[in-house]
Amino acid sequence: MKRTAFFLVLLLVLAASDGFAQHHGGGAANRVNRKNPARAALLSIQPLPVDLGNFYTGNWERGILYTTAELALFIPALVLIERNSWAWGMHNYSYNYGTDYRRSWTNAERNQFYYLLTGYVVVKIISAFDAGYSAERYNQNLSLRYDPQTNAKALSLNIPFSF
Repeated sequence: MKRTAFFLVLLLVLAASDGFAQHHGGGAANRVNRKNPARAALLSIQPLPVDLGNFYTGNWERGILYTTAELALFIPALVLIERNSWAWGMHNYSYNYGTDYRRSWTNAERNQFYYLLTGYVVVKIISAFDAGYSAERYNQNLSLRYDPQTNAKALSLNIPFSF
């Protein structure tokens, strides 16, 4: 409960600081629709098996691809943990579960868990770099300029065509 309250307060502070910067000369014209590469990378590297960074930058296909890969590695690891640690491996309940009870993980299960965990971390790191790069690419293709003399804003969009 304390973590949830902390993250809620942190979210409100970040939202308030963005609004304050936009309304007090923080350059709303320079930042409108720009994606922050660091924010995209942090959203991707968060521990949940969802690639929020690519969804933030607008790459829905890559976001779905990375989320599927993360879930394919995360769910079997959770099944191994649930089967071997929490319900069975922490206490000796052999009188409830019969004689097939074992106290610890087998080497094969331990190796499988380490492979799943390593794959999950590698996919997270790759998705974080990809989200940061996507945000930079997005910012290069989109720019909003403000001319104070004419009080005009201009939006330019760079779309490469290949023939």
